[in-house]
Amino acid sequence: MAIPEALNVTIGFLVSLTASIMNALGLNLLQLDHVKNSSKPLRDQVNECGRPFWHFGLYIYIVSQVVGSTIALNFLKAQWVAPLGSISLIFNFIFARAFIGTEITRKDILGTLVIIVSVVWIVGFGGMGKSNEHLTITQLKSLMIRPVFIAYFSVLNICTFSLFIVTIYIYWILSDENRKLKNIYLKNIKMDKLKKYVGVSMAAVGGLLASQSLLLAKSGTILVVTSFVEHHSQFTDITSWFIISTLAIIAVLQVYCLNVGLKISDSVLVVPIFFGFYTALGLINSIIYYDELNAYPYWVLALVAIGISTLIYGVLLLNQENLENLELQMEDVSEVVHKK
Repeated sequence: MAIPEALNVTIGFLVSLTASIMNALGLNLLQLDHVKNSSKPLRDQVNECGRPFWHFGLYIYIVSQVVGSTIALNFLKAQWVAPLGSISLIFNFIFARAFIGTEITRKDILGTLVIIVSVVWIVGFGGMGKSNEHLTITQLKSLMIRPVFIAYFSVLNICTFSLFIVTIYIYWILSDENRKLKNIYLKNIKMDKLKKYVGVSMAAVGGLLASQSLLLAKSGTILVVTSFVEHHSQFTDITSWFIISTLAIIAVLQVYCLNVGLKISDSVLVVPIFFGFYTALGLINSIIYYDELNAYPYWVLALVAIGISTLIYGVLLLNQENLENLELQMEDVSEVVHKK
C-alpha cells in the first residue's frame, strides 16, 4: 500500500529535523574539543585521532549526514532536503552558546530569521518540479551520463578542487612561520587574515562537496541495498563504481574540510557558510541532475533565484559581525602576546 504524500512529507521533515539537531550538536562538540585542546600547553596538546571527545562529535555528525541525506531522500524530493538541512543553523547557535559561550547578537537573530524564511521560500518553489522519489537505479545512472551533466559536474569539481588545493597550501603555510616568511605571495599578509581565509574557504569547499554528495547518496544507497536484498551485486559497470567511490571520497573530504574549518575558526562562522553553499548548490545540482530545468516555469526559477540570493544575504548577516568579533579577539590576543 502506497504511503500518502502528506505522511511522506511529515516523516521526511521529522527525519530532517532530527538530522539537523544531530548535525549542529556534532559540529559544536568538534569545536569544543578543538578549543579545549588548543587551550592546553603545546606539549600537552593531542592530535584529533587520540581525543575520544573529538571522535564522539565526529560520529554524531556522520550519523546526521547519513540520516539526513539517505533516509530523508526516500520521503522528500531532493530539492527539499538541502534547504531543510539549513535548520541546523538555529540549533548551531543554541549549542554554540551552551557549549562555547558564543554571544548571540541581534544580527545573528536577524540573519537566522532571514535564512529560515529563505529556506521555506526555496522549499516551496523548488518543489514545484516533477517528482523524482521513485526513479530506478537504471534511470538514475542514465541521468548521470548525460553530456550536459558530465560537463556541469566536471566544471563544478574543477572549481571546487582548485579552491581546495589553494586552501590546503595556505593551511600548510600556516603550520610554520618560516614557510610564510619565505613565500613571496603570503609573507606580507597577516597570519590572522590567512587563518580567516582558510576557515571560510574550508567551509565553502565543504558545502560544495556536501551538495554533490546529496546527488550521489540516493543512487549509492539503492546500489548497496539492492545488492544485499537481491543477493546479487549491482556493481556491474563503471558508472556504479564511480557513484560509490566518488561518494566515499567526497564524504571523507567534506568531514576533513569541516574539521579544519572548526579547528581555526568559530562554528558560528563556519557552519552558516557551509550550509549556505550546501543549500544553494544542492538545489541547482538537483535541478540539473534530474533534468528538471524545463519542468519549471521561468517565473518559478526567478523566485528560486531570489530565495537563494536572500539565503546568501542571511549568511552574510551572520558572518559580518562574527568576522568583526573574531578580528577584535585576535587583536586582543596579539596585544597580550606582544606585551609579554
